[in-house]
Amino acid sequence: MATFRDQSLESQESGISTQFAMGWIACLLIASICAATTARNAESHANSWLMSNILSYVAEDSSACDNYYQHACGKYAARHINDPFTEITQMLDHKLNGNLVQLMDELHQRSQAPGFNKSSVEAKALRFYQTCREAPESTRKMQHYLRLTSPGEAITWPQFAPRGKPWPKDHFNWMKALGHLYRYRFTNVLMNVLVVPSVKNKNQFILDLSMPSLEGDSQHLGSFLNTFATLNAMGVPTKSLIPLARKIRSLETVIRVLTEVDDDDNTETLTLRQWEYQTGYAWQDFIESIVGHSVSNRYLVQTQNVKYFTALKRLMDSTDAEVVANYIMTRFVLYLVGDSMESSEPIECVKDVRRTMNLASDLLYKERFLNPATLQQYTQEVTQIFDQLRRQFLLQIGENRLGLTREQSRMVATKAQHVVLNIGNMPKGRDHRNFVSRHYEDLVFPLADFDYAREHLNLLEFRTRKKVLQLDQRAPSPEEFFYMAEPSTAMSSSPYYLMRQNVIVVPHAILQEPFFAADSHDIFKYSLLGFVLAHELMHSVDTTGLHFDGYGNVHEIGPQISSSPRFEAGLECLNRNNTQYLDERIADIAGLDLVYSTYFQSNLQRSQTDFTTIPPQQIFFLNLAQFFCGDGDPMNFVDHDNDQMRLHQMLNGFPPFHQAYGCPAKSNQPEKCQLW
Repeated sequence: MATFRDQSLESQESGISTQFAMGWIACLLIASICAATTARNAESHANSWLMSNILSYVAEDSSACDNYYQHACGKYAARHINDPFTEITQMLDHKLNGNLVQLMDELHQRSQAPGFNKSSVEAKALRFYQTCREAPESTRKMQHYLRLTSPGEAITWPQFAPRGKPWPKDHFNWMKALGHLYRYRFTNVLMNVLVVPSVKNKNQFILDLSMPSLEGDSQHLGSFLNTFATLNAMGVPTKSLIPLARKIRSLETVIRVLTEVDDDDNTETLTLRQWEYQTGYAWQDFIESIVGHSVSNRYLVQTQNVKYFTALKRLMDSTDAEVVANYIMTRFVLYLVGDSMESSEPIECVKDVRRTMNLASDLLYKERFLNPATLQQYTQEVTQIFDQLRRQFLLQIGENRLGLTREQSRMVATKAQHVVLNIGNMPKGRDHRNFVSRHYEDLVFPLADFDYAREHLNLLEFRTRKKVLQLDQRAPSPEEFFYMAEPSTAMSSSPYYLMRQNVIVVPHAILQEPFFAADSHDIFKYSLLGFVLAHELMHSVDTTGLHFDGYGNVHEIGPQISSSPRFEAGLECLNRNNTQYLDERIADIAGLDLVYSTYFQSNLQRSQTDFTTIPPQQIFFLNLAQFFCGDGDPMNFVDHDNDQMRLHQMLNGFPPFHQAYGCPAKSNQPEKCQLW
């Protein structure tokens, strides 16, 4: 009986187990069906929303064939008339900045509770944000900045000389002043000093000395009235304002002439002794003030523009020291003003945190607004898109449209294979929280009161120390790399290519709607994010990128390619409508060709675009145009042609575009320009 009863129990348990298993399987099937349905619903919603957003900009009464920018973007200005941004990447920045304002409010609440770590990354970011918000307006004044700084040890700026005593101009040395002020990352005045990877060896950082560039509004004095107003705000005596404004503007005019007559861009690596012999300067004290320790006359520097420096020495020797000091002072103040947002509004103070503490703001944004699962999904999506683009580019290299030799093709292919995608500007394989905490561990705000200029200068010194420390360190591998971004780059959501590192940095901020929606159809992902990634990939093989191999070192094969007949013919075609920014046009046109062929000529069209009746090819071009739609002043574009011009140049003569819209052939239709 016992045996029977046991068998009965086993049989009963077996029956229960079978029923349970069947029920569990049914639940799993239902769950998977529900999950699939949820995913489809999410994709359907994302597709419908993106399509609606795109069509809201379309001017239906404008011909796509005659003026595609007007057709695709004609309603952009009206829709965003009251918005504080002028195009899509600024929109993403604005959304991110709003999130960071929310985060700072949350951190402020947390900071009131016991146990808040005042030495943490978030505490330091919050401290500078609060300084920006709460510091008295007087601590932002130009005179306050100048009283906290000086052109050297035991010497003030000229207007602060004791009443009744002449300023001791004999104690002023312009090179010592520039070396002293470099601690605030102040350069590109009289000379430009950079910490860069060596031309000879990308893995070694070196000081690069060259003449200044006076291009760009922030790199030279303004108009006479602006210069007059700046001198007045700095506390220069009223009777000296007009003559001094004239003198420093005249000095800068001569400096500009000196830069224009030196067209030698040859770079040499020299010892200090050799550089001193060529230029007639005593450089050692200057270099020591930059690097922060003594150096020998065998110390190596990377040099350019010998003709400029020898002429500059004659100019400085013959110019009144007080005029030189005032010129340096005025440029220094303009630099400081340009390095801050000049406002205590929350959104502007968040921008200040981003530009001065970009690693901290990147980390805090990631931890607060991108949960690990979401970030992993986004990273996989972006990486997959980039890998498909790279695969297609390698196929294009194999087609050898340029008629390259085997060695030349191998060099270009190897470089493309070695391009590293860095999502979020953080080193791979590292604990990001620990990495960023260590980066900021020696940043301190020692005083309790809020003084904007003091903390701004403090952060400038901190950033400069980090940059100069690279001179004593081996360059990180591409996998370990992170970029100590310049302020303008740190505040931007746009991806960018770093030539010497062969790295494309993709900021987290770009991974926001409407630029990127993970649940959307691939056609949206490739036509917008895919285009931007293809554009950056093409910078690795533009006229500048070709000079460097896949490891970031100068390579003799690159110039061979760029001077080959087919490459030169391609450049001539691309530049038939003249542009100052030929490398950008290469990246635009070659990038469009690459991303279009990647999507439409490979097996990426896995699902139909059943969320709209608009043909896929037209969806592609409409979404591509989203990157260029805007209502900014066409004169305000930096290092690029304006967006309308860029879009026109990309699509004019591009056969798939004309086919997509049925554009009639024109007698003057330009040929399609092609490099790769």
